[in-house]
Amino acid sequence: MSTSFATSIDGHRIAYDVSGSGAPIVLLHGGGRDRQDWHTAGYVERLKRNFRVITVDIRGNGESDRPIDATSYTTDRHCQDILAVADAVGIERFAVWGFSYGANVGRYLAAQSARVTKFVMVGIPFGPAAPGDFGQFIRGLRDHWAPILQARADGTLNLQSLSPEDQTRLQTGEILLRLAWLTAMLGWAPVEPGDVLCPTLWLVGTRNDPALASTEEYGPVLSQTKVRVQLMEALNHRQEFTEIDKVLPPVLAFVQPQ
Repeated sequence: MSTSFATSIDGHRIAYDVSGSGAPIVLLHGGGRDRQDWHTAGYVERLKRNFRVITVDIRGNGESDRPIDATSYTTDRHCQDILAVADAVGIERFAVWGFSYGANVGRYLAAQSARVTKFVMVGIPFGPAAPGDFGQFIRGLRDHWAPILQARADGTLNLQSLSPEDQTRLQTGEILLRLAWLTAMLGWAPVEPGDVLCPTLWLVGTRNDPALASTEEYGPVLSQTKVRVQLMEALNHRQEFTEIDKVLPPVLAFVQPQ
């Protein structure tokens, strides 16, 4: 896997690699992961036979730059990053396939840019970016760390008062990065099915309760949009990515140029 870099509008470098030839498709990984996942799981090897596959490290992950301020993780910044990669590769229009966090990022580009030909959104709901329990988790993480980080800034932090895990997260800087991209999601605007500009495959496992509930909520209006649902029987959220033999066929049928 050979790494290339595109420079986004705000100057941050975004890592990516390109495999194969054919219609271009951009792959966006899950939260806290990196583009290597698409290679390890076997997607790139299979897709590159018929597609030009561009796997991207979303900013804050992998080999891409890792700013630690939440303002660097707005949806506009993420969209600019993907378009910068597309420009660097030399492609005008392309399909996007996002899993989990990558799907969350990708839906904003699919709602904003006519350069996206098709969008595959795997494992997340429409509506708010951080709904329900996920939003609560982010707010809980933020509230846990806010006094710790303030005490460190004030010079009053007793490091030994923290758990060994929290000490490690603080000393490595990992928690600052995680807080930045997660808390940014609390400010992302909702995306509704009618917002996406291109044909969209919404792939959801029947054991992914939050996403499944969202398909039921939006089901009555989807016929008026460009979104269609593909339910994957007995798959949970993790399996929506790992079960390649089940996931890949419907996606291939959808993204294959007519």
